[in-house]
Amino acid sequence: MNELDLNELNKDFSIYFPVEELGVFMQEFDFDSKALPDLNSRLSMFGLPLSKTPESIVFRSRHIESGHPPDQTISLLQIKRLNPGVDFSKLEKLYQKNILLKFLWVEPFLADELSWKNLLNLCNKLVERSGTEDDVFLRFSVMEPGVLELITN
Repeated sequence: MNELDLNELNKDFSIYFPVEELGVFMQEFDFDSKALPDLNSRLSMFGLPLSKTPESIVFRSRHIESGHPPDQTISLLQIKRLNPGVDFSKLEKLYQKNILLKFLWVEPFLADELSWKNLLNLCNKLVERSGTEDDVFLRFSVMEPGVLELITN
């Protein structure tokens, strides 16, 4: 991975990509290489293989900023379906106090055209659209089949 290129991108991005964290996914790859084969390989090592080719990447937050509406608000019932072992009343309290990640921003992409540079740009666009500041990249995850998730601090 070219650290100089990453340092240049970090100057312009709203999200900060630490070399160490991004390196988990990009070892021995460059910014122009295809991202999804690399991501699938790395996520499979963590027990999260891509069962379906992703078509979008999402970013979730528990807060929304004025002027930055989410693409979707995840309902309490959806959260309960995702967490069947958690008592509904506990989830309800957390939901009402905005402790759960219930606001969602989505960026679609064409899998065949998704290079690492394009993926990092999409991540930056998600963070900008959500109105969050000073987010630091932690990892990529699989939210559901066909959907990647950007996880930040």
